[in-house]
Parts: sequence; C-alpha cells; structure tokens
Amino acid sequence: MRRLSIHRPLQKVRNPARHLRSLACWADSFADDYPEREPKYINFKLATLDRLVEGPTAKLEWQRAAVEQLIKAAQHLVAARPADEQGKSWVAMLLGYPSLWSSEVTVFFDREYFNRFIALPHNDASICQQLGITLPANFIECAYLTQWQDEDDDGQLQQYSEQRFVIYEASFLAE
Repeated sequence: MRRLSIHRPLQKVRNPARHLRSLACWADSFADDYPEREPKYINFKLATLDRLVEGPTAKLEWQRAAVEQLIKAAQHLVAARPADEQGKSWVAMLLGYPSLWSSEVTVFFDREYFNRFIALPHNDASICQQLGITLPANFIECAYLTQWQDEDDDGQLQQYSEQRFVIYEASFLAE
C-alpha cells in the first residue's frame, strides 16, 4: 500500500523489514497477471511508505530493495504477457532519483508514446550502478536529467532537478 507521510516526514521508519516484505508481496502479485489493454499505458506505482525510499529517513539498502522489487515486478509482467500481445505492448520501469517514491512499472500499449520516454537526451548515469544492482540481460537502462522551476513557501523562485531513469525491455529495440 502506498502511504505518504504528510504529518511525520522525518519520523524514523518503524519495522522496515515488514515494509520490505510487503513490497516483495506487491512485486509477486504481478506473476501470471497481465493487465487489460488500455489506450496508451497502464502504470503501477511503487507500493510502499514514502519515508522508506526517499528523504532523510531512507537508507541505501531500502532503496536498493525497492528497485529490485520493481525489476521483479517488471520481469513477472514480461513473463505473463500473452502471445497476442507480443510486439504490441512493452514493459518498462520509470524511476526518479532521489524521489524513488514516484517510481512505477508501466506497460505501454502505444509505441509512439513509449518512444517519447527513451528519445530524450541520455547521459551516462545509472541507478543500477549507484545502488549496486545487476540489471537482467533482457532490460536496458537509460537516464536523463530533468530540471524545473517552482516557487517555495516564501514565494521565491527555486531551481529543482532530478535524475530520471527508464529501464525497459531490450526486445523493444529489436522490433
């Protein structure tokens, strides 16, 4: 279950092992279960407590475990894809770092829409390398930096940036 810590953003994460077990159950729930076709895509947000994977309370080992569960969920979706969906839908993970709570596993049904995500200017960053994760051979990782401006609570214009990663099926390039 996704939970946002609005009133306690700095409180220590209680029983992280329970949260990680719940996240593993979430990833396993995709085994043998491929989603119904949608117009462009369907996404499944990372189902965990926000403080577990981002902010000052998050630990690198928890972030690593969360990304590993996203990869596991994506692998389950690839394995569950019916034969009539081969070449018509693609599984990808969209991750933000350090804002991992916004991460998701996405099944794209529209090739042109998916191309928008991997056609952005890439850089050499790697979330898998940063977290010490070995990416399965059937997936490719690309990264890009996104920047935006927004006003803070005092009305001052602030500059923000986030490294974003797209991890997608290697078979997409072959088609």
